[in-house]
Amino acid sequence: MRAKIVGSIVLVGLLLFSMFMYAKPSGGEGKLEYKVYAKKDIISAAYKAYGNPKLGMWVAKVVLYNTGKGAIRNIKISYSIDTYSQQISKTYPILVPGGTLVDLYYPIISSDVTKLTMPTPSNLRIRIEYEVNGKKKTEEITKSLQILGIHDFIFSSLSPEESTGSFYDAFSNAPLIVAWVTTTDPVVREFADMGNRLAGGAGASLSDEEAIKSLSGIWQLAVVNGFSYKTEPSSYWTSKAAQHVMYPRDVIRDKSGTCLDLAIWFATLATTQGLKAYIVFMPGHAFPLIQLPSGSIIPVEATAINSKVSFQDAVKMGLQTWQKATQGPYQVIDIAEYQSDGIIPPELPQLPPNVLKEWGISAQTQGGGAEGGTGNQEGGGEWVIYNGNGFSFQYPANWQQPEDYGGYVYLVSNDEEFEFIVMYAQGYTVQDMVQSFEQTLQEGGITIKARKETQADIAGITAYAVLYSLSSQYGDFAAVARYFTSGGTAYAVIYDFPRNNQEYNQLGEQIVSTFRLG
Repeated sequence: MRAKIVGSIVLVGLLLFSMFMYAKPSGGEGKLEYKVYAKKDIISAAYKAYGNPKLGMWVAKVVLYNTGKGAIRNIKISYSIDTYSQQISKTYPILVPGGTLVDLYYPIISSDVTKLTMPTPSNLRIRIEYEVNGKKKTEEITKSLQILGIHDFIFSSLSPEESTGSFYDAFSNAPLIVAWVTTTDPVVREFADMGNRLAGGAGASLSDEEAIKSLSGIWQLAVVNGFSYKTEPSSYWTSKAAQHVMYPRDVIRDKSGTCLDLAIWFATLATTQGLKAYIVFMPGHAFPLIQLPSGSIIPVEATAINSKVSFQDAVKMGLQTWQKATQGPYQVIDIAEYQSDGIIPPELPQLPPNVLKEWGISAQTQGGGAEGGTGNQEGGGEWVIYNGNGFSFQYPANWQQPEDYGGYVYLVSNDEEFEFIVMYAQGYTVQDMVQSFEQTLQEGGITIKARKETQADIAGITAYAVLYSLSSQYGDFAAVARYFTSGGTAYAVIYDFPRNNQEYNQLGEQIVSTFRLG
């Protein structure tokens, strides 16, 4: 023990001596030299990611060298971008002779960049203040950059010195494409819900079969509305390393898109249904991968929409594209992973609630049938919106209005065979809601014969879900519950129905798909 104490004292003494020697005036004068590296472009669509250091998207890098014989003190490095980012500063107390200091600039960029429709020139301004032998000195550097328009995407920001010329360096910005995946856009969700209803109200996150049914309905909706594939206009960019990228809402509006536009569009629609999705880049092409509830992956050749083929044929073509991709360089972008890291979509203008109708989007099939029912008379016809305490959902207009009992909203079908329940409580946890619901079942004389835990999407949130097999004096029935928290409030969204009644199961998922927070 004594040896350890003595050793520690020696180490502390050496540390203090080292610090003293670094800080001790040497009688010489420090000399500052520096290099500045700066990006030439900022991608407006991903502007929120630049201020997150863990993503490594620095806009400027300042490297300071002290080539003199004395210390440089009280160093202050300030950055700003004209109009779009206010000044931020960092300070360093000392730079010793022969020392090097590296500082990275992660700007907090104004949301005003989302209003830009074309590349806009700006200036990056850097100011270096420091002291040498008590004398204050200043260096000022200005670098030109351009803020890209909200639709503009460049595949790489690497300088020629940084790039090896490989496929992966040429696509170094590929993860930023997830900023175009707008899962919570009401217009996109409405389109997906319309396609889901065309498929009979499939619950995509519950099984592979239901997922395929839901995706097929969404694909069919695009087919009957004449969606098509188009190539990127060669005149738009002078460089092949950049592209004008449409948001999913734009693809729906124009009923067309490039391979990248369509890949983002269909991947986004899949995420609205609680499915994981990926975007694959390969030389000259992009396409989506969709992960089914079982974990199986299906590739989709989204450009096949041009030929009006079935969804099953689009998957067959996707398998061929995927096989081709794996024979050369390719990159798979995990949408959920990168968005959870902070690469999230920008704010988009609010659109009218009936905009799909204005754009001519209809679920009218070629055979003359129309969307709007689940096949069960309880779920057919017009739907209306119920606005609750911080949430809303839609339900058949011919049902009685839901009742709120204070933390408990109850909706029942006209034949009383189907129930939809929303439980909510401030400050509760997911586990609290699970215990509350299951205790309520037991107190009501209902036996939980089996429960299966899984995950399911609701309102853009991946929720803890439980599929219940229940029994009571009135017979056997099933319940599907989604538990999650948002904004400090815990929710349980539940529906129950007679066992093996698939129409009511689909109706429950249809109502869940309309659930919104706020």
